[in-house]
Amino acid sequence: MICPKRTSELLDLHLAPFKDKDPAWEVGVSKIAGRGVVATRSLKRGEIIFRDSPLLIGLAAHEEDALNACSVCLKMLPDTRFMCRQGCGLPVCSLCAKKKQHKSDCDLFKSWAPNEPDVANSVIIRLLCVARAINLSKEQRDLIYCLQANLDNNHRTEVRNAAKCFKHFPTDKKLIEIMNRTVAVLRTNGFDKTTDRTNDNQEFNYRALYPLFGVVNHDCIPNAYYTFEDKTNTMLVRAAVDIPAGFEVTTTYTKLFAGNIARHLFLKMKKGFTCKCPRCSDPTEKGAFISGLYCRDTNCTGLVVPEISGLPHPNWNCLECKQKSTHAQMMKSQDFASGAINAKANSNSLRTLVQYLNEKSDSFIPSSNYVVVDAKMSVLQRLQVGREDCSEELANNTRLRYSRDITQVMDKLGLGDSLLRTQLEELLRREEERRAKRLAAEEAAKQQQQKLAEADKLLEAALAKDQAYQADQDQDQDQAQVGTSAGTADPGTAPAPPPAAAELA
Repeated sequence: MICPKRTSELLDLHLAPFKDKDPAWEVGVSKIAGRGVVATRSLKRGEIIFRDSPLLIGLAAHEEDALNACSVCLKMLPDTRFMCRQGCGLPVCSLCAKKKQHKSDCDLFKSWAPNEPDVANSVIIRLLCVARAINLSKEQRDLIYCLQANLDNNHRTEVRNAAKCFKHFPTDKKLIEIMNRTVAVLRTNGFDKTTDRTNDNQEFNYRALYPLFGVVNHDCIPNAYYTFEDKTNTMLVRAAVDIPAGFEVTTTYTKLFAGNIARHLFLKMKKGFTCKCPRCSDPTEKGAFISGLYCRDTNCTGLVVPEISGLPHPNWNCLECKQKSTHAQMMKSQDFASGAINAKANSNSLRTLVQYLNEKSDSFIPSSNYVVVDAKMSVLQRLQVGREDCSEELANNTRLRYSRDITQVMDKLGLGDSLLRTQLEELLRREEERRAKRLAAEEAAKQQQQKLAEADKLLEAALAKDQAYQADQDQDQDQAQVGTSAGTADPGTAPAPPPAAAELA
């Protein structure tokens, strides 16, 4: 193991621009693997632990990627005329073509003479991140050699394949060794897009090496998470939970909602180690049952989980009836469920997928299973773009329900703050506010209807009273008319004299 003290010295040089006089971390001996990053003081949830800048960064340039992005500023370029006119085989924008970084890259690759300098080649563009290690200072290259590198049989393949794309590729053993070592370090500790790393941190679409972060060890329930500053690509690592002084800072190399077996295979094949964290040692995954499937016995309602054996194809045990099943048997159930849900996901009808998850899927796969969780994540991502063929009510209810479901899974796993949790909580807040406003509007409308009904009753009562009064008036008038008519019709009756005439008489 490389001395943590020497690693710390080199990291201090690399991080000097941040001028952190009282760092909250140090490189020390790790209980997880060799060495790691340890908190030097108590850290509060959400507090920034450290900042890190990329020692190497470049375009990921996978075969399926668009290659019209600047190799310096990494911004997308027009579809045509984006290759450097100096014949280095690299895409570059007009502004960056004049910068020192591109001149260094251009001079290096021109000296190797690309076979087709005017054609964008993913192998050449991808190699740039590795080749830049050649022009680093001695201290910077030493820092690369301080980082963990899995020197398997494949780490030399990239450089060998890239050599075929140049007429004068270097044969100097020292240069080849630097590049091969850099490839191994990038594969072990670097970023190469983040789509297969985790769904708990911010996506990062480049190939890069962050040296301090490269020393942070893995845990399937990490106590830290990271984000990036867009303009500088500076990494910010924050505490996901309260971290006591002396505790190791951890991150996750895998997807959070992958089951035990999938995580074990990924870490073994991609990172070269076996995780023995508390989650990996618990077949129920802390009661979250991410891998859980229904028992094959139709008379049993229990869940079946894989044994913790370290084998890629372990036996499975029912927690209720204790029946054992082979890995092949349980994978049939898993594959059937995955196929059924994926078929609905690919049907181009979001409403169909949501209704299937809400009404049908629970009959053959537990709602805690990673296939269902991933499907719900996919639904939420699609709803962020638009509600497609879902009604507004269905879309709103789905956002609320699925955000709660996924948050509950995170709570069971014991996960703290993260970019994902922040997004889910914000979604929950908005949906709950929307629901509260809707309920308030419905209550106001109900009260308004009640007031209108009461007003109608009062109006009806007033009208009835007015009609009764009018009827009485009409009756009195009719009686008066009858009396007047009777007096006029009797000629034998003399009219009474006025009072004044009576007094004179």
